[in-house]
Amino acid sequence: MRYKPKSIAALHIALGGLPVKMRVEVDPDIGVSAKTVGELRKLTAWPENLVITTPQERHPESAVKISKASVATRTSPKR
Repeated sequence: MRYKPKSIAALHIALGGLPVKMRVEVDPDIGVSAKTVGELRKLTAWPENLVITTPQERHPESAVKISKASVATRTSPKR
């Protein structure tokens, strides 16, 4: 599942139920240094422009991925 948490509270909800030792994969140049879900839960601030992708299955080899949010632009239809 893909989430764009707007606060630490929203991040905790998105991480709910995931194992503390599950790996975290962070895209380069993001500024989040957490390596596990447990470390993510200890963060005190969360940038709004980041997206987390959580695995549907909670296997030990699974990982949470953090990346920058891509901005989708909406265009109005031509008349």
